[in-house]
Parts: sequence; C-alpha cells; structure tokens
Amino acid sequence: MKRKGQIPLRKINQPQSDRLPWWSAVIILSFVVFIFLFYLFTELNRTGRLGFPLDDPWIHLTFARNLAKGFGFAYNQGEPVQGSTAPLWTLLLAFFYFLFGDSSRFVLIVKLLGMVSLYLSALIGFRIVTYITKNQLAGLITGLSFALLSHFGWAMVSGMEVNLSVALCLSGLYYHLKSPKGWKGVLPWFFFGLAVYTRPECLLLALFLILDIIISRRVFRYWLGLGIYLLTLLPYFALNLTLVNSLFPQTYVAKVGETSLFSALAQGNLSRIKFLLFQSPFIYFGGFIAHLYRANPILLILSLFGIIELCYQALQWRKSLLICFIALFYPPLLGMVAPFVGPAFQNGRYLGPPTAAMVLIAVLGGGFILRKVKKKMRPAVLFLLVIPALFNFISTGLQGARNTADAVFSINRQQVAIGEWLSKNTPKEAVIATNDVGAIGYFANRRILDLLGLITPEVTYLRKLSRSGAKVFSLLDYLRNKKPDYLVIFPNWFPDLLGAKFLTPVYVADILDNTASEYDFVPRARTLAGILITNLIVEPIRSTMVVFKCNWEVPQGAP
Repeated sequence: MKRKGQIPLRKINQPQSDRLPWWSAVIILSFVVFIFLFYLFTELNRTGRLGFPLDDPWIHLTFARNLAKGFGFAYNQGEPVQGSTAPLWTLLLAFFYFLFGDSSRFVLIVKLLGMVSLYLSALIGFRIVTYITKNQLAGLITGLSFALLSHFGWAMVSGMEVNLSVALCLSGLYYHLKSPKGWKGVLPWFFFGLAVYTRPECLLLALFLILDIIISRRVFRYWLGLGIYLLTLLPYFALNLTLVNSLFPQTYVAKVGETSLFSALAQGNLSRIKFLLFQSPFIYFGGFIAHLYRANPILLILSLFGIIELCYQALQWRKSLLICFIALFYPPLLGMVAPFVGPAFQNGRYLGPPTAAMVLIAVLGGGFILRKVKKKMRPAVLFLLVIPALFNFISTGLQGARNTADAVFSINRQQVAIGEWLSKNTPKEAVIATNDVGAIGYFANRRILDLLGLITPEVTYLRKLSRSGAKVFSLLDYLRNKKPDYLVIFPNWFPDLLGAKFLTPVYVADILDNTASEYDFVPRARTLAGILITNLIVEPIRSTMVVFKCNWEVPQGAP
C-alpha cells in the first residue's frame, strides 16, 4: 500500500534521459544565442556587412537560388549538375530562399539555420550523456560544451552544413544507445542515412553501427533498419547517377575521387595503396588530435578517461562502443576513402561527427574521474576540471570569432567584390571561367566555367584522362575551345597563362592581410604550460586575384 506523500517507484526509476528539463533547454539556448550574437557583432564590426568565412557557402546559395526558381539542381541555369556535397543543406536553403528571396536577410537566415543546428546538437548531446550517466548536470555540461566549442561556433556562422551533419549523427547515436523496440528501432539507420545527405563520408557511420551491433549481439533488432537505411539512400544515389553519372556528388569526384583508396585499388596503384593504408590514416588521426587540441586541450585529457570508461562498460555489460568507433575510427578511415588537403581543412569542417563524439567522451571521462575520488573531494576536483576547460572555451571562442570575422573580410574584399564588379561591368550573356565559383558565380549571376571541375564535370573528365595518360589536359586548349569572355584566377595557380596575349587584366583584387582566400589557414595555438590556450594565431598571407578579358581574335598560334 502506498503511504501518503510516498513517490511511486515507477517515477523514481524513470530514466532521466527521457526528460529534458525546460531550464536546461533555456540555459543552453541562452548560451547558443549569446555566442551567435557575439560572432555576428564581431563580424559586422570588422566588415560592415554579413558574409561567410570561406567561398564554398556561396556555392550552396547559388544552387539554392536556382532550385527555388524552378531550375532544378543546376549552377548554371539549364545545365543540371549535382555539385552540392550536402544536398539536404542545399534543399533547406532553397526552401528559405523561396520564402524570403535574394536579399541581405538571406545571409542572416543561413547563419540562423546554423545556430538552430548547433542548438539541436547541444540538446541531443545533453540527452545522450544524461541517458548514459543518469545525471542531468553531466548532460548540461555536455550541451554547454557544444555551445562553447570554437569549431562549432565557426561552423554556426560559416554557411556550411557542419552542424546539421552533427545533429543528424547524434540523433542516430542517441536512438541506437536507447535500443528502442518496434518501429523506433529503425531510427538510428534513418538518421545516419540522412547524415549522408550532408556529408558523403557519413557512410562510415553505418559501418560503425554494424560493427557495434555485432559486438553487442543485437543483430535481430536491426535487420529492418538496414533496409530502411538503403531506402533512405536510394534518392541520394539516384540524384548523383542521373546528374553526374557517379554515386557521389561532382564536388566529391573533383576533389577526392581520383585520390581515394577505391580509385587506387581500381588502378592497381600499389604505391598509392600502400600510402593510403599505412600512412594516411595516421596522418589524419594525428591531424584530428591537433584539431581537438586547438579547440580545448582539456578535452583530450578527459577523453582518455572516457574511452577507458566506455571500453570497461562494453567488456562488463556489452554496452555500446559506437561513440568510441566514431571518435577513433572516423578520422583515419576518412584519410583512406576521402583524403583531401588534411583532416583539419577549413576549421575541421569534415570532422564534425568525430569532434562531437569526442566532446561526449570527454564529459564521460570527467564523470569517471569524479567517481574515483572521495565524495568530499569531488567539488574541488570538479572545480579543477571545469575552470581550465572554461578558460580555454572562452579564449578560443573570443579569438575564433575574430579569426572568423577576418576571414569574412577577406572573402568579401576578394571573391564577393569580383562577383559584384562582374555583375555591374559585363553583359548578362557573358561567360566567365574561374577557379573559385562560389561568391563570384552567386554575385555575378553569369554562366560559369569551373576550371577545377566542381560544377563542370567536363573538366574533371579531361583531368582524369590526362592522369591516365590517354590525353594531356591543356588549360590553354580548353579555354580556346570554350572561348569564355572573362577569366578570373589566382595568377600564381596558373603560371602557364601568365603573359598570354589573348588575356587583358581589367580588375585586380589584391588582399595584403588575407586569411581565407587561396590557402587553408590553420590557427596556431599559443598556450600556457601546454594546457591553457591564450590565443589562436592566424598569420595573414597576401592573395591576388585577377579578372582578365579574353580577346579571341588573337591568332591561335599566339602564346
């Protein structure tokens, strides 16, 4: 018989992970909004207008504009191509473009979508850690860590799909850990399938999920989920095959298609296979560790204890190791199947899922340490863990916002300025060949030939033939064949074109303090005792981009 005032047993045993207290959601939201406004204020104070810290977001916006106007997946109207590595993000932007149109507000809306994605990631991270630890304070610390991490702050205002990818990855992870019965058992597969629509490398998540299912011996619950996963991906592969005759988007094909392990195996390139199997994974994992160190060295220290805790639970009670698989195996496998520049390229935009997994592991590691010390010592130990971590979050966040604003300033003064100049000074029917198609294509609103092949499959095909020895790709021959009206390039990227008589420079964007265009700028962490980060230094490098007018009346034999 229940006594008066007695709490029912079912409420005592109710898992905290099934509840998200309103006060926790409000606290996390307050931090996310404050950080978002701080990034915006820093950007406007530095540049006077909103923009993005790299050129690629404008590619998404160009596709979104054409989708919203009824031209389908096309960068140039009437020329369908799947040149979006994140078609789900592009479709989302197209929806809001349809609602609000092409205005200065649209850039703000894109950034707001990044903020919402970060907030959702923080809430899901809260629920994952609360479910594992049965401790809502640990969940709150997780949510705030997501909000405060400088790399996620950059992603929030970058105009890119990073935080959306993280939110989908964490959603799949959450439902896998809960192992729901019935139709909810397919949710991990569904969310991991959607994640592929934001980054093709997220196909690795299904591999980790299958491995975890085998280890935990829960295969019978997930056969239907695998079918749902394949059905979820059918439109993705169909879109790519239809538009670029490849399973993956044109951007992936142009950047890493010929450098991946699959390509090396198909070509029988033994030296390349050896490098991708035995060197590249370690390079990428080392780069991932350096990426985390620049975010917060305390995360690295705590994550070691978190990995020990998760492995112990897996050995004792067959608990899931999926978080560890994502954190530890995603970066090295990325170095095998999609090697491009480096793992921390553009603030680690390709490392969203493993970075998020490491945040979860770090919080679990902090809880592991607290449980191992005497109860009366826990407040002091918690203080010693939180204060250095908070110092790093604040210092990297402040400098990260300034670095982001500087990068926006560089893009606005170069690619955006060139695009606006072309819009005002060239006829609407002009054809422009360029090596940077983002802001130039968006603002110029002219037909674009992409010299790197991101949205021009023909260039990628010609380069592939050249690498195979079937044909030597000549940029001069290609330009003479296509006869663009204008050429926009970084001159030092194309030394063979310098001095060509058919090119006349008409506009120059020379940026002395550039921190975004032409190169990948990785901040150098200045630390105190190797633990407290006092600054993230980005050394500017000069960048020059030139607009040439092409005169095709010059004799063909002229250089």
